[in-house]
Amino acid sequence: MLFSTRRNTALTSWLGAALLAIGPGCIAGAAAEDTTEDAEPLGGSTSFVSADDLPTMVYGEEEEEKEEEGEEEEEEEQTELEEGDIYRVIEDGHLLNLNGYRGLQVIDIHDPESPAMVGQMPVAGTPVEMYVDGDRAIVLLNDWVGLRATPGSLIMDRRAGGAVLLIDISNRNAPELLSQLDVPGAIQTSRYANGATRDALYVASTNWGWTDLGNDQYEWHNEAVIKSFEVTQGGLVERSQLDLGGYVTDIHGAGDVLLVARGPEGWDRENSQVSLVDISSVDGSMALRDTVTVDGYVRSQFHMDFRDDMLRVFSGPQWGGGASHLQTWDASDPDNLAPIDEEDFGDGQPLFGAVFLDDRAFAVTHLRVDPFHAFSIDPEGNIEEKSELIVSGWSDFFRPVLGATRLIGVGVSDEGGTRRLAASLYDITDLTHPSPMLARAEVSGDEGAWSWSEASWDHRAFTVLDDAVSVEAPTGETETGLVLLPFTGYHRTSGAWKHESGVQIFTFSGATLTRRGVMSHASPVRRSFRVDPSTAANVSETQLSLYDQRDLDAPERLGALDLAPSYNAIFAYGDIRVRIRNPEQDSSQREPDEMALAEVIDADDDAGLATPLATIPVTPDASYYKIGDDLLAVVTSRYVSWPDYETTISVVDFSDPRRPRAAGQLVTTALPPTYGASYDDSYDQPTRVHVTNRSLTFTRKTDVWRDLGPGDQCDSHVAYAHGDDACTGLDGCTYYTGQRTCQSIDGGPEYCAGGFAACTTRLGAKDACAPVLDEAALDGLIESYCYAGDVGRQIRQMSVHVVDLSDPDHPTLAPALALPADEDAVSSLSHEGDVYISVKRPAAVPHDPRPHARYFLRRVDLSHPGAPALGPAINIPGEALAIRGTKVFTRDRVWGPYFIEPALAKSTLHGGLAHLDNHQELTGKALGDTVLIDQHQRALLTYAERSWPTYWRWSHGDEPGSFAILRASRTRTSTGFDVLSETPVDRWTTLMPYAAERRAFFNMYGGTLMVDYDDPRSPVAQAFFHGAWSPRVLLDPARDEVLVAADRYGVHQLDLDASNLLP
Repeated sequence: MLFSTRRNTALTSWLGAALLAIGPGCIAGAAAEDTTEDAEPLGGSTSFVSADDLPTMVYGEEEEEKEEEGEEEEEEEQTELEEGDIYRVIEDGHLLNLNGYRGLQVIDIHDPESPAMVGQMPVAGTPVEMYVDGDRAIVLLNDWVGLRATPGSLIMDRRAGGAVLLIDISNRNAPELLSQLDVPGAIQTSRYANGATRDALYVASTNWGWTDLGNDQYEWHNEAVIKSFEVTQGGLVERSQLDLGGYVTDIHGAGDVLLVARGPEGWDRENSQVSLVDISSVDGSMALRDTVTVDGYVRSQFHMDFRDDMLRVFSGPQWGGGASHLQTWDASDPDNLAPIDEEDFGDGQPLFGAVFLDDRAFAVTHLRVDPFHAFSIDPEGNIEEKSELIVSGWSDFFRPVLGATRLIGVGVSDEGGTRRLAASLYDITDLTHPSPMLARAEVSGDEGAWSWSEASWDHRAFTVLDDAVSVEAPTGETETGLVLLPFTGYHRTSGAWKHESGVQIFTFSGATLTRRGVMSHASPVRRSFRVDPSTAANVSETQLSLYDQRDLDAPERLGALDLAPSYNAIFAYGDIRVRIRNPEQDSSQREPDEMALAEVIDADDDAGLATPLATIPVTPDASYYKIGDDLLAVVTSRYVSWPDYETTISVVDFSDPRRPRAAGQLVTTALPPTYGASYDDSYDQPTRVHVTNRSLTFTRKTDVWRDLGPGDQCDSHVAYAHGDDACTGLDGCTYYTGQRTCQSIDGGPEYCAGGFAACTTRLGAKDACAPVLDEAALDGLIESYCYAGDVGRQIRQMSVHVVDLSDPDHPTLAPALALPADEDAVSSLSHEGDVYISVKRPAAVPHDPRPHARYFLRRVDLSHPGAPALGPAINIPGEALAIRGTKVFTRDRVWGPYFIEPALAKSTLHGGLAHLDNHQELTGKALGDTVLIDQHQRALLTYAERSWPTYWRWSHGDEPGSFAILRASRTRTSTGFDVLSETPVDRWTTLMPYAAERRAFFNMYGGTLMVDYDDPRSPVAQAFFHGAWSPRVLLDPARDEVLVAADRYGVHQLDLDASNLLP
């Protein structure tokens, strides 16, 4: 920035001198905290010129070019090992559910017509499975994330991976974490041994990643890990760990033995290994016995079997052709498994479902036909294939039923070119039977429609029960068996295909299989099971539904509970709060008239679980704005025809919170379109919506091209051979980097932006770079591309549109205001009910041909929102960031020797002028988009050391930065800003555009980080809100709380002095 009147009279030449950079040494006077405005003399500059971007060159004539180029449900039902699942029905009338959004949920299902959420324990991670033993729940998660604050830094210590949690559920309303231990990698599956006196948990996981071999060499490794824990009354105790190669595909438990199948180390190999693990120790310790390599790939636990000291394994091709195999081993000596026999079958066909019985085994292969293979296995382990039946489709899983005389297959029917889930009934009494498939029935759906389900890859998704019903088949037989098969498919409604989810009911006898009714569900069902002899429960990630099954052809829905209602905003209105709940269905699947809900809740209640005091429908997928103390504005835009959008503004009146009412509505094409409230905070949006005095104000920027005349341009960069790649892996190596653009317009003087640097590599540290001042030193290192063309600049013209809500029953649109056409709109902000607009105009500086601009501030007076008034333009030093009383804080741009440098300024508005108080250039810094001025007049921003641009590597210079807190200096000897603190932050951390109550918020991987800077000299990470990607944060100082609406993850609610980070 250049000043026409100055306290310090040093005017740099257009090349400039090296400018003072700020750092931790500029902390003078940082300890005092004073929120009052200083009565400063108005002796500062009142005329300001800032650096501006180079105009755009449109390619023209080229001048010069220098370039170079059941547990299967086995026949025996008694087992010492239990397989986990994502739900458990507890005998006292409660259901435990492990939800991907909300964690562990306790649901009261005493009254199936009114299921109720009575407790929950939020945990961040992907559910794997859980167990319930008395008043303890053992929960297994993948993708678990825990953050721990790092002293002196905001770079979080991030712990992630598999985790096992022991949770006390004795108080159903308040589950409590007792113990938590990590599991390396990702958990595949587990087993729980519930002993008479001691309990143990066995967890199989795969830990994968790159291994550093040194000298810049890396190798990808998979490591199968089996880990055991003793589960005590008060915690988890690690007992043993087995590190195996490859990756776990599944485990099978039989008595005191675990069979662990793991895939090969290399993706191009297909031979799995099966290890026998001894788990007979009562404290959970394990011992690895022998391991065998099978001839193919072991797909699941159902493809392995261990009984009568014999190991039996099905395997098949993983990627391509080849045969499938059934193999047996003598396991009488568990440390020396001896092969007995092998049978190959199904050449060229992938292997699907399989099941072992005492003396028999069955499998399905499929390519274009579906052979059903039946094998006999004698007590010595000898195998004989007895038959092969060709049917359509395939079965993914089998269940032996009716005393192991029949099999129920769950899989897919592809008859007629469809792909629809189906159940099949097989007679397995005679292994040579030429037609063992007695019946097949598909799930419901429109003709030609496809369907799919988690039941295709997880056997726990469906239920098969013997002796569960008594119903007559169409042919007169009595059917006593029941199958509950979840499915999702398409159905055609009003000419459009839409998702349909539910559970298909089948019943069966020894000779028949009948499709019955469907239990409809709002989203894809993950589990379907019975909670009592006449009631079925269906669980998805978003809903629990309960059905009366006394009429299996027309099951009656008793009740339902939404498990993860989506809240995308929450507002405070005195003693009540209003949360916005989205519809359960996505916009593409919901009915056209389906609405969101504005729910009124007591401010003293849990914001995520509170029962609404009142509700009112509002438009979904809208922008929501709190207006004053009693109104909510709901704003949507839809495309009509170019260039028109129709904007609807609906007003809700909460002056009587228990009886909210729909007030007026405005529908117009005269407003600029909005793109959602989350975009209002995004940097450089074309439309911004501001909450103003009993009104909403839309500011709209429209791009306009302005010609500047003919010109010439040369773009130069360091040749590839002399760039940083030439020094990869070398220490002390010198390379060159940088770019430069030089222009001249209409024969005028040439000016340049950019430069070049010589850098020396420092392995393990940042390279050391220094600018090259001698142009002759660059001879032979630089390549240039020069051309002529037309020069122009893209400017933005602004219009202001005010919706007057003074009469909420009759919202009206005030006449639009258009800013002068010669003003290039930069940004807008709101303050005390008015809008302030930053614009710029081109400016010339003597002896410096580089582009410059003067920034101006205009106030839109909205004291009468029906008649907005545009105020005069006041020259300010850069773009306005915030107004605090009579002070205006700005973000300036100043030409340095090579680049435009950022700067901060504080000025006093008085007498129609801005009088400069403080100005600080941040030389060498690359600022983030967001710069905040908090209520104590401190600047909050992120920056990193600017790197020299390089032509060859787009990611060059993406370095971690700092969260900086600055304050205008209050000493007579300084007119800049003091740095109160610089705290390291991760490179992917973004400062969000709001702060209050000495709390700042950062968007980072997985959610939102809250930072406490109560002591501005030492900000600390305080809390992390999982799943809150770009939330609207509610800070409620009256209740000392912060609330974050995180859509399906619910409403995070935390005391302002509390932390939810790891200790």
